[in-house]
Amino acid sequence: MIPIEICVHSKDDFYVFSSVSKAWEGGADRIELCSHMEQDGLTPSVRHIELARDAFKNRSGLLVMVRPIGGDFFYTPDEIALMEQQIKDAAKAGADGVVIGVLDEKTSAVHRTYSERLIGKAREYDLTVTFHRAFDATPDWQYSLETLLDLGVDRVLTSGIAWGVGGTAEDGIKQLVNIGAFVSGGLEIVVGGGVSLENAPRIIEVLNTELTRFSLHTFSSVLENGNVSSAKVQQLKSLVAPN
Repeated sequence: MIPIEICVHSKDDFYVFSSVSKAWEGGADRIELCSHMEQDGLTPSVRHIELARDAFKNRSGLLVMVRPIGGDFFYTPDEIALMEQQIKDAAKAGADGVVIGVLDEKTSAVHRTYSERLIGKAREYDLTVTFHRAFDATPDWQYSLETLLDLGVDRVLTSGIAWGVGGTAEDGIKQLVNIGAFVSGGLEIVVGGGVSLENAPRIIEVLNTELTRFSLHTFSSVLENGNVSSAKVQQLKSLVAPN
């Protein structure tokens, strides 16, 4: 079955617990917990990770964004050290995995040394690692994938279209197929970027025949009046249920 991952905005205590609970009720396989979605997602507080863990119960799949500042994906040594601490904090608060993305300021390629440090810290706590859509901001996707495969990343989140360019994952289907063929099951492709109940069927139809490992990641399409709707999560889940 294709896993469903729901991005939850870490707004406040009540919102986090309620939204993650609704995602759990709807059958979400994974949660990506992020604060400050207006900045494309930053590291949530330890308190909110703990609340999300309680709400997601014993279901494995609580992923935590580790991104201390907004803007680009370039970081200083001090910020990398902070991210290492945030990974440790997330693990102790009950996370099952972390979501990271670090690029080289000179080349915009995946920063191998910094990524290796963060992945190593995650492995100390048996956390899975997703490389987020910083991947879509790299100029050479094949080189970036080679690096991520070599580093042992579990998943890469991508829309199949360049970062900052308008469009959704449906528009990036051709490139998603290329990415899937390149990694050949070596890591999971997390398809995110405008995935909705309307376009998910086509995305699933195409990728199901081309990719060996992929999942769907969504945010706003499962919201109702600003809150996660368990019914919408369930609808999305039903699209990937085996016949």
